[in-house]
Amino acid sequence: MKPIAIYGAGGLGREVLTIIEAINEQKPTWKFIGFFDDGVVGHNILGGLDALNEFQGSLYLVIALGSTALKENLVQKIANDNIQYATLIHPRATILSKAVVIGEGTIIGAGAVLTVDIEVGKHVLINLNATVGHDCKLGDYCSVMPGVNIAGAVVVGAKVLVGSGANILNGLHIGENVKIGSGAVVTKDIIDNNTVIGIPARPL
Repeated sequence: MKPIAIYGAGGLGREVLTIIEAINEQKPTWKFIGFFDDGVVGHNILGGLDALNEFQGSLYLVIALGSTALKENLVQKIANDNIQYATLIHPRATILSKAVVIGEGTIIGAGAVLTVDIEVGKHVLINLNATVGHDCKLGDYCSVMPGVNIAGAVVVGAKVLVGSGANILNGLHIGENVKIGSGAVVTKDIIDNNTVIGIPARPL
C-alpha cells in the first residue's frame, strides 16, 4: 500500500479521509499516515509545511483546502522531491467515459458525475453530488462545492470557486479567480477576478 497524507485537517480533510477509506474498502491502495496542517495541532497531525518539506521517504499527498488561492500558494511552497500528488475518486462517483482527463491532486467526491470529453486540471475539488457536463474544461485549483451543476461546453478558468448548489449554463466562459455564490445561476460569461451572486448571477 502506498503512503498518503492529507494537508488540511479541518472538515474537508476529514471528508477526504473517508474517500481514502472507501477506496481501500474496494481495493487496499493507500496507507494513511496522518494530516499536515499549519493551523491545527493534535492527534494525527504530523506538523505543518516545514515538517512536510522535511519529510523523509516516499509520500503521496492530497490537499484538502477549499480556498483556491491557498491551494495554489501551498503547492508553490512545497519543496520536497519525495512528494507525489494523489488523485482521489470516490467509488460512488461516476465517470461516464474514458475520455475524461483528470489532473494530479484532484479530489472527486461521492455522487459526483462527469460525463464525456472533459478536462479537469490539477488540484481541483469536485465535491459531493456535483455534475460536470460534456466538453467542459476546469482549470487548476478550482473548487466545485456540493450540488453544483456545470452544463455542457463550459470553460472554467483557474482558481474558480463555485459555491454549493450553483448552476452554470451551457457554453459559458468563466474567467480566472472568479467566485460564484451558493445557489447562483450563471447565464453569462464572467471575466477574471469577479464575484457573482444571485439568480441570474450578477457581480457583487
